[in-house]
Amino acid sequence: MVEVTPLATAIITKLKTVAGISVYDGFVPKAVPEAGGFILPYAVLWLGAGDNPDEPTSCGTHNTDTLVLDFQVTVVASNTPAVRAVAEAVKQALTNLQAGKGRIKPNPDGFNQQAPILDTQTTPARFMLPLQWRLITN
Repeated sequence: MVEVTPLATAIITKLKTVAGISVYDGFVPKAVPEAGGFILPYAVLWLGAGDNPDEPTSCGTHNTDTLVLDFQVTVVASNTPAVRAVAEAVKQALTNLQAGKGRIKPNPDGFNQQAPILDTQTTPARFMLPLQWRLITN
């Protein structure tokens, strides 16, 4: 069976190598780092348990050696140029990263958000850009 925890750890470890950002796993704390009334850049990993894509064998069991893991990394910064720069750095860090027996690629079936989204529900306001990813292990 493919275990998700080591895959998540590999992704988080790589995200933490991106200079100048904080990294969160599945949540954003109420208070994030700020400077001069503006939030500092961060990334949030949204990752579940994945799915087994294989058809059942003739005896009705599933092969558990393959996992399709679709996930999202949302990058956040105080303005659009900063959020684009963080998105570019995260893309460079994750694209083709080996995790387990697979490589991370942009998700061809995920939505592709073309422009940063302004979040005015939080103070201070911030821009975010979700990035969709897929990891297939086999």
